[in-house]
Amino acid sequence: MTITDAINDNGCDIALSGRLTFSDTSEFRNVINTMFEQNPKSLKFDLTDLAFMDSSGLGMLIVTHNECQQRGVAMSIYHPKGDVKELLRATKSYQRFQIID
Repeated sequence: MTITDAINDNGCDIALSGRLTFSDTSEFRNVINTMFEQNPKSLKFDLTDLAFMDSSGLGMLIVTHNECQQRGVAMSIYHPKGDVKELLRATKSYQRFQIID
């Protein structure tokens, strides 16, 4: 997995590419913690280039979403494709997250 992040006036933009799996938990958590230290208004995840996500990857997004709700931070997911989009649909994540195709 590759994470590219940017902090701007409106919040934090995080682009994920490659594969988001259990082995990425620590790196993902570190990036999210760094983003929360900036007191963002929003976290925006761009999944355009994320080719694969397993249940652990989905769990990381769910945990992040729960933290965002507790902190009053808006969270959205953009452009899921292929298998990632199918996983989000199969798990009814469209009901949990704001997902913009």
